[in-house]
Amino acid sequence: MRIQTPVACSIGLSLLLLITAGCGSGRSDLVEVTGKVTLDGQPVNKGKITFEATDGKGGVEGGSIENGEYSVKTTLGSKAVKINSPKVVGERKTYGTADSPTEEVSTEAIPKQYNRNTELKIEVSSSSLEHDFDLKSK
Repeated sequence: MRIQTPVACSIGLSLLLLITAGCGSGRSDLVEVTGKVTLDGQPVNKGKITFEATDGKGGVEGGSIENGEYSVKTTLGSKAVKINSPKVVGERKTYGTADSPTEEVSTEAIPKQYNRNTELKIEVSSSSLEHDFDLKSK
């Protein structure tokens, strides 16, 4: 038995739609956590924030910090929080030639106790979905 080309295409398209419908980010166990991030009282303009489960009830989720604000979809439970933000400290030539374009050189603006060696912990619950972070550089 030979399947007609239009029928085969319809079957293939239907299978593709079924597969992609199940692969979306519509996880029902995620909640949206929002808040503000400041460093020495000033909003962190650009950066990343990551929530890592410490209770074995979730994975690692993260998002961007823009103009001191973030929004991350994560699971409920205890989280270690890591915050990073690049700080431009200069520029260098991309190549070793006189007419080489330049690129920015950056370093981490946020102290290690808030990222690599984080001391930040939060509890995400249905009644606690807003968490602000007021970081200190000293």
